[in-house]
Amino acid sequence: MSTYQKVLVYLIGVILGLIILTLIPRPERESREHPWHAQTAPEGTYPLSYTDHYERRVEFNRQPRYFISLAPSVTETLFAMGMGDHLYAVTRWCNYPEQAKALRDAGAQIGDMDTPNREMILEYRPDLILGSHLTPLETYQQLHNAPRTIAVAMRYETVADIYQAISDIGRVTGVPGHANRLIQSLREREAAVTERLQPYQVNEPRSVVFLLNLEDDLQPGWAAGQDTYIDDLIRMSHARNPVAGIGASWGQLQMEALLEMNPDVILIKRSDSPEGRERQQQQIRDLRNHPVWNKLQAVQNHRVLPVAGDYLNIPGPRTFDALEEFASAIW
Repeated sequence: MSTYQKVLVYLIGVILGLIILTLIPRPERESREHPWHAQTAPEGTYPLSYTDHYERRVEFNRQPRYFISLAPSVTETLFAMGMGDHLYAVTRWCNYPEQAKALRDAGAQIGDMDTPNREMILEYRPDLILGSHLTPLETYQQLHNAPRTIAVAMRYETVADIYQAISDIGRVTGVPGHANRLIQSLREREAAVTERLQPYQVNEPRSVVFLLNLEDDLQPGWAAGQDTYIDDLIRMSHARNPVAGIGASWGQLQMEALLEMNPDVILIKRSDSPEGRERQQQQIRDLRNHPVWNKLQAVQNHRVLPVAGDYLNIPGPRTFDALEEFASAIW
C-alpha cells in the first residue's frame, strides 16, 4: 500500500469515528447552576449599599448567586428562606437542617466561626460570604474582595437582631420577599405564644433564671443577662429575668446572688445526649437535698426544668421553637 493510500485510509477512519461518536446517544449533563429565585420586592434591585455589624459599608453591583456561611445562624436562616441551595460550604457546626449537615459531611466545610479556613474559602470564589459577629473583623477584611466577593457580618444578640438579620440577608441576596415571608411566619408564632399566655396576664410576671448548665459541684455556672435573646425569650413569656439587673450578656452567677434572687423558675439548657439528660435529671434531684439549693422556692416547688437543647445556642428561626418551650415551662 502506497503512502497516499495509507493517509487516505487514516483520514477515512477518523471521519467515520467522528460520525459514529456524534450518533451515540449520551445522557444530558446536569446543570451546575443553582435554582434561581425571582426578586419579590423593590429592595432587591442592584446596585445597593449595605452597612454590616462592623460598620463596614460594602457595595453590591449585582445579585450574588453562590454563598459561603460562616455561622450556623446564617445557614439555618438561608435554608428557612429557601436559599440553602445557593450555599457552597458551611462551618463544622452547621448540622441543621439535614441538607446543611449533608453538605458539611460531604467535605464542604470551612472550619470554625472564629478561625475559618481562609484558603479553602478563597478557592471556592463565592459571590457572597455571610457570617456573624462571632467571626473577627480581620477575617472579613481578608476575605472581602469586591466586586468579585463580598463579605458581611450580621449581629445575633437579641430577638430584634434575629429579625433584622433575616431582613438583611434577604436584602443582600436579592430576595427580600423570601425574608419577609419568614419574618411574618415567625411573628405569627410569637403572637400565638402571647395569645396562649393571655390567661396569665392577670398574674405578676414570674421570676426566671436561665442557666447554661449546672456545674459538677452544683454551682449555678453561666447565666443569661440583659441584651441577650434568652433575656428576650423570658420577657416574651410574661416573665422577668433578675440576672438582667446585675449585668449585660452572659456571666458566671454566684450562689449568693442566686439565693438573693430566689427565682420562681430556673431553666437549664437540656443536654442533647441520653447520658447527659440522665445526668442532668440526677443533678436536679440532688438539688432537693442540697443544704443551700433547697432554700430556693424554684427547687421547693419542683420548678427547675430543662428546656430546648443545643439549638438554643443558635440564634435564628429555631429560637422561636425555644420561645414556645420557655412559655410552656414557665407557666
